[in-house]
Amino acid sequence: MPANLPPEYFKAEERYLQAKTVEEKILATQELIRIAPKHKGTEKLLKVLKRRLAKLRLELRKQQTRRVGGGPSFHVKKEGAAQVALVGMPNSGKSMLLRRLTSAQPEVAEYPFTTREPVPGMMEFEDVQIQLVEVPALIEGSNRGRGLGAQPLSVARNADAIALIVDASSDPLEQMEILLAELEKAGIKLNQRPPKLSIQRQATGGIEVRGIRMFKGERSELKRILQEQRIHNAVVIIEEPITAEELEDVLDESSVYRRAITIANKGDMAGEGDGFEKLQQAYGGRFPTILVSAANGDNLAKLKELIFESLNVVRVYTKRPDEEPARRPLVLPKSSTVLDAAEAIHKEFARDLKFARVWGSTRFAGQQVPRDYVLRDKDIVEIHI
Repeated sequence: MPANLPPEYFKAEERYLQAKTVEEKILATQELIRIAPKHKGTEKLLKVLKRRLAKLRLELRKQQTRRVGGGPSFHVKKEGAAQVALVGMPNSGKSMLLRRLTSAQPEVAEYPFTTREPVPGMMEFEDVQIQLVEVPALIEGSNRGRGLGAQPLSVARNADAIALIVDASSDPLEQMEILLAELEKAGIKLNQRPPKLSIQRQATGGIEVRGIRMFKGERSELKRILQEQRIHNAVVIIEEPITAEELEDVLDESSVYRRAITIANKGDMAGEGDGFEKLQQAYGGRFPTILVSAANGDNLAKLKELIFESLNVVRVYTKRPDEEPARRPLVLPKSSTVLDAAEAIHKEFARDLKFARVWGSTRFAGQQVPRDYVLRDKDIVEIHI
């Protein structure tokens, strides 16, 4: 064991030893990797930790396909256009919101931890369905096994987007800070994106780095990180500044990047206090924020729209010549092209695509566009092969 490990490392190691679930062990191991100094003296230690992390993730994937020991599974199969995790502290009103927004009927009670496993429900927004999943409550220290432990964090980690729910009537700023800290410790980065980095593996040739000046560290450190991930022959293209820790996160998948919004619930009980204003001042620039009341139904229509917007997707309606457009749209990531739409229909359509006609975002209805034309929300597309 290297002698120069910081005290925080040993505290995290104790949390690993006390962990009861695979999720808790994964979070503790990720924390150990982040805390451990990155130098020659810790190379063997980091390799051991990363092998342990890979084994734990494999074990978790196996558990997600079945119920282990008769206990509840925290894996929720994705349905609809996307999955959004409702994340909050005890009694923030997650269950009531899920009832209001979907046909799900979770238990609603005044005592904490009423919800002990994920509860899914389908929310309709115009002509698409979005799966909302109420995540069991987080508290300070969930990542270390407190409360219901780290399993709820795994649900948030696997969702397409996250809705942070705070009680507007009870210091929402403090709740927000706790939620963000727990998610960050679980490697969930909100409203950020991974650094622009591409790795083109090759059979021979060693490591070629383009944009090395963007790496905030020594070239030898970069190569060490790549070799630990069994990348020995590759062209690495760095397009923006990146630290050694960020590079390790990207390569070993210890970090995930999710879009997020903030829902300040219980607006009917918030009174004239400045809690919501402080929340907006502190985090409004980073997270789209809305004040609602699940109890009274206030602002829920706008909330549905905000949830849809958080997904960063577009709806595209396909049609055949001389026929009406399909009633149900394709749901594609923003910046998707005509070629992406054709591939979503069938791979053969993408292969044989010649051009398309588009109604909606074009200068005139039914305009012929090339394969790389970028589609917008509610465009109608006629594929020609």
